[in-house]
Amino acid sequence: MHKNIASNAGRNQLSVAIIAIVFILVSALLAFLVAGSIQTITITSDEIDDSRAMHAADGALQSLRKQLGATVRDNAYWDDAYREVSLQETKTDWIIENWASTTADYPLYDTAIVVDASNKVVVAYRDGEDMGGDWSEFFGGAFNEMLSAARKASKTDPVPVYFVRSAAGVALIGAATIQPSLIDNTVDPRAFHVLVFAKHLTPTAVAEVSEAFSIDHLTLVDARPNAGLSVPLYDVTGREIAFFSWPSEKPGTESYLKVKPTLRAAAFILVLFLCAIGAVGLVTVSRLRASESRARFRADHDPLTGLLNRSGLIDRMSRVSAVTQAEHSLLRLHFIDLDGFKGVNDAWGHGVGDELIAAVSRRLLDTLPTEAHVARLGGDEFAVVTVDRAAAQTFPAIGQQIQIALEREFEIGGRTIAIGASVGVAINDVIGADVGELIRRADIALYRAKDRGRGITIEFEEEFDRDTKVQAELEEHLRQTLSTGGIGVAYQPLVHASSGAICGVEALARWQRADGTRHGPDMFIPLAERSGLIDILGMQVLEKSLKAAKRWTDITLAINVSPLQLKNPKFVQNVLDALAVAEFDPQRLCIEVTEGVLISDPEQAQRAISGLKDAGIKISLDDYGSGFASIGTLRQFGFDRMKIDRSLILALGNDENGGAVLQATIALANALHIPVTAEGIETEAQAMAVRLCGCDELQGYLFSRPVTEDEITAFYFGEIPAAASGVM
Repeated sequence: MHKNIASNAGRNQLSVAIIAIVFILVSALLAFLVAGSIQTITITSDEIDDSRAMHAADGALQSLRKQLGATVRDNAYWDDAYREVSLQETKTDWIIENWASTTADYPLYDTAIVVDASNKVVVAYRDGEDMGGDWSEFFGGAFNEMLSAARKASKTDPVPVYFVRSAAGVALIGAATIQPSLIDNTVDPRAFHVLVFAKHLTPTAVAEVSEAFSIDHLTLVDARPNAGLSVPLYDVTGREIAFFSWPSEKPGTESYLKVKPTLRAAAFILVLFLCAIGAVGLVTVSRLRASESRARFRADHDPLTGLLNRSGLIDRMSRVSAVTQAEHSLLRLHFIDLDGFKGVNDAWGHGVGDELIAAVSRRLLDTLPTEAHVARLGGDEFAVVTVDRAAAQTFPAIGQQIQIALEREFEIGGRTIAIGASVGVAINDVIGADVGELIRRADIALYRAKDRGRGITIEFEEEFDRDTKVQAELEEHLRQTLSTGGIGVAYQPLVHASSGAICGVEALARWQRADGTRHGPDMFIPLAERSGLIDILGMQVLEKSLKAAKRWTDITLAINVSPLQLKNPKFVQNVLDALAVAEFDPQRLCIEVTEGVLISDPEQAQRAISGLKDAGIKISLDDYGSGFASIGTLRQFGFDRMKIDRSLILALGNDENGGAVLQATIALANALHIPVTAEGIETEAQAMAVRLCGCDELQGYLFSRPVTEDEITAFYFGEIPAAASGVM
């Protein structure tokens, strides 16, 4: 029995020992597994954070390149820029005004360089100052490599954007040839100028990237660091020229260090501890994922409204377009431009303007279907993408919904603000999945909508492209005509109402092309205004008419001025210079202006009119009676003469109240002591009526059609030739 007891005790002891050993081994194994799990969580969290940071850094580099590339593309592939840099006499001023001067404070670039076809620098500015001859040494050989890449790139290729090392440090540089949106086959691409923008990665710029993409302690270093994380910056040849570097935050390690004392002191709650560590790991991963999601959101969304930005819109359209192609449905792009937004900014400031933009975005989201994609492209421009499926009819319903929604008044800071919108629509029924072409068409349609009076919706039509091409050809013909001084001038006499003797002439622009084609002023004057040629055209007419009228003593010369000319701050000086060159008495010159500029920009109009009057030049209000000029306007600007619109003359025979309206209009001018000219006089009855009403000067076909300089000279100041047709 004792043996059995001893044997049982031994077996129990052995069992206890075995259980103890097993417990110890199991505990050790559990501790090892727990330690291994903690180590795995720590390493994984660190790696996830490092991976997030690397993706964020790569995203930051791509965003910087994409942003500068878009800026270069928008400025280089620009019809106005192509035309202006082609003009030898004005291109330098234009480049400095539009690009070079903005380097002083523009956030997207601090250096702007334009080179010609032979790679000779036309303008080179950095931080708002001329770089002089230092530009070549400043960028070194990388500059020529960028020029070569820009000239090799086609218009559909991405704009070459790379990093370079300059004398001021590391810079992001982009280059593209300056070319029109539609390139004629006769244009030699080798003759294009090249536009170069560069943005130096200063400590401030690096800090902005660090904040925007949640990469703490981001720095720019020359060599790859031995510790921490880094991404290389490549130049155009693929060389690594610098690195973005930052320390690894190691959130997993920091979490482990916090709970390490608790692990040593509380081994008996191992399972709870493991759950806590698991929770910490899950929280860490969740935060990293949330941070990455926020970075992606910021890259694709507008910070003011939370809508998609241009980049996000293009990406969304690409994905939606692929789906519509597979489903055989249609994608419609609506470009929206707010009408009257500039007036809100001018009246109440940008703070109210931003609030209005945010209110517009909310109203669009509330109004449009949930499946519509809404974006803000910048400024007061928005875009809406919708998909037309088999049973859906989104146009014109979407355009109408947008119009109706934005025509309702907005309440901003106690102010009631009324605006509207112009909408341009393009559909991918023909062009397929080409997002860029769809955007171009929507933009053209929007321009047409604004041009036709605003507040309407226009869908793109193929004839728009044809019209654009015709307008471009006419503009080029006009540009060529102006370059050779080919604009002609005709003269229509003004006569004294009492004696019928000539007292002045009005100079009228005429355009006849080399092939004999004639274009009326109602066509080519607006064309010149749209294309930026009106200043050149107006000065050619002024200079030619001054030279001609110098021969006609004791009579006045009247010149019509476009509102855009009057808005030019240099206009007054240009007129005075022309008078000095022609040695023409300023008191014989009369500038005729319409009331449009007085309403759209009264301050500049007042400055220009005052400058002209100070020089002795007379100012006449043209076409009075056709608009809304008030008595206050007549008094404010102090006109020397008023010209009655011909519509009031025509009304004499067509409207029973025409005579009374005409008499009241002239009586108003006489009460303000403003002499009156009546134009459009074609009959003796009309001439007699305006004489009786108080007009002192008359003009019209009754006296003479517009004729040449020689015909005026012959008829009024010399022998009358037999062929002096047109003068009656």
